[in-house]
Amino acid sequence: MICQNCGAEVGPEEANCPKCNAENPFATQHRQNKKRFQKAYNNTKGRVIDSAQKTKGLATRAAILAVLIIGILIAAAVTRHEYEGPDPDKAARREAERHPDEYAKEAEQLLESRAYMEYVSFLYAHELQNFPPEQFEPLKKVTYVAMDYYECIKLMEQIVLRSDDPEYFDGLDTDIRNLGMYLESFFQVVKVQKEAEKNEAYLACMEDMEALLKAAMRTYFAMDEQQLEEFLSLSEVQKSVKLEEVFRHEQ
Repeated sequence: MICQNCGAEVGPEEANCPKCNAENPFATQHRQNKKRFQKAYNNTKGRVIDSAQKTKGLATRAAILAVLIIGILIAAAVTRHEYEGPDPDKAARREAERHPDEYAKEAEQLLESRAYMEYVSFLYAHELQNFPPEQFEPLKKVTYVAMDYYECIKLMEQIVLRSDDPEYFDGLDTDIRNLGMYLESFFQVVKVQKEAEKNEAYLACMEDMEALLKAAMRTYFAMDEQQLEEFLSLSEVQKSVKLEEVFRHEQ
């Protein structure tokens, strides 16, 4: 199944997305489904075995086999339901399928106005990030960059706003690790996509996002140009350690 926040693959029993740590609403549903399965199975098993005790031989073996078959069928139904999962965004996808040209035009306008955070929010709101209509195919490369840009800015703002909050102590560690991961991803992705992009307008958007992200980092991390370049040369783990020093005032 797909994380509703970042689009990464999430297992049905994972309480949080392994990539962005967003809560997985399907995990609760999965546990409830398992409980219902166990209850239904136990009830059926009890009834069948009770009936089997009144007979002997072949009838008893047939009853036990019936219990096993019923259990397999119920488990298969629960698993199928779990991986299909509730789909609260189905209506949004249908709307996108009905109005692809209109939505693609609106997305283009957001990029032209340099509203990159709003652009990604628009994609998420209309379920356009994973299976967009063909009208969004030209936007694919710039979208890859924009999604990492979105996560970096969102995490930086969250960390800056809450870094001094005692209740945010554990959350700060998680967000710092995630920020290190997304920063690493952004600069790798933007390099690859800039080399592959042929559309000058989209290429300009990528370069603009790169410049804006660096400006935000200089501001939020209190770094000058040289310090920022040194920071960007660090590995993902080293970036996280450096950010802990900055936001936990451990320098």
